[in-house]
Amino acid sequence: MKRLPAVSAFVLALLLLQPMPIFANMAAPKDPDVGTSITFERSDALAVTEEVLDITVTGSTADITAAYSMRNVTDQPVSTPVMFLAPNTGDGSVEVTVDGEAVPFSMDTYTLTYYKELETEDWRYAMLSYGAKNTPGEELVGISFQLDAEPGQAFEVTVSYPYRLGGYPDYNYNVKRGEILYYLAPAALWQDFQSLTINLHLDSDMPVVTQSSVPFEKVSSRTYQYCSDTLPKGNLEIEIDQNKFQEALSTL
Repeated sequence: MKRLPAVSAFVLALLLLQPMPIFANMAAPKDPDVGTSITFERSDALAVTEEVLDITVTGSTADITAAYSMRNVTDQPVSTPVMFLAPNTGDGSVEVTVDGEAVPFSMDTYTLTYYKELETEDWRYAMLSYGAKNTPGEELVGISFQLDAEPGQAFEVTVSYPYRLGGYPDYNYNVKRGEILYYLAPAALWQDFQSLTINLHLDSDMPVVTQSSVPFEKVSSRTYQYCSDTLPKGNLEIEIDQNKFQEALSTL
């Protein structure tokens, strides 16, 4: 499998200009960086054999569920901390499960101030505790939990949370639109990545995908799907909108 190239500073700058983006995906942070900056490191022990990302839009909110099919590819037990990056989760109804069982997790808020590409294959996000003086930037939530796997064990990890769309999803006239940005690239830091499926379910308020960084296929009314055996280059960017009839009515 080809490795995903490091995300360029240009791409990150573009993301930071977007309102209320989704920065989300999980990888293993490298201690003791957590608290001042977060460095995600490559895991040679745990592989992602499949990721299924379900995004269900209702009004101005998206319910996000990321499900990872994983496997310990070694002949030794593995125990590793994991952090899932997410935006402000609003009402805080986050759920993390392993093989269907809820697992304990902690949530800490950080401010993303810049991105630095390391000389190794790691990547670094400089995140400072929220509220620190003179540290403007994008607010992120780090959802931290522990993964434990026996030799050769296959298991499924899911992270679910609500997210308020960017754009103008609450407007009642023809500028109404929604934006979804999802940070895919940390998945490249697992030992292997074999399959990605993205299911996008829209509601009647904004039923049309007007722009996307991946080629979605419309599989049913207001339901779109993307499937790939590798990670796409860059991150997931989706813009949804009203249809022409709705826009015409909203201008009256």
